[in-house]
Amino acid sequence: MKIIPLKIIYGNGTFLFELTAALAFDYFAKKEVDIAIIEVGLGGRLDSTNIITPEVSVITNIGLDHTNLLGETLEKLLLKKPVS
Repeated sequence: MKIIPLKIIYGNGTFLFELTAALAFDYFAKKEVDIAIIEVGLGGRLDSTNIITPEVSVITNIGLDHTNLLGETLEKLLLKKPVS
């Protein structure tokens, strides 16, 4: 796995999850990890875990979390969750 360097500016639009995800992916690459279980943050197109290509994915129920960022109804939330 090749890690692309990211310019991370904490507190300027970068969330803690994005920072820790980047650090984790860098650590996994350095340790040459064969299998990692990655839980998404926001999920969908806005999620920082979208930079990886999984061999296996598991989809669970979609809850009404992160409504302040994704929308307060299930319909609004689902507009941002799908990833093509």
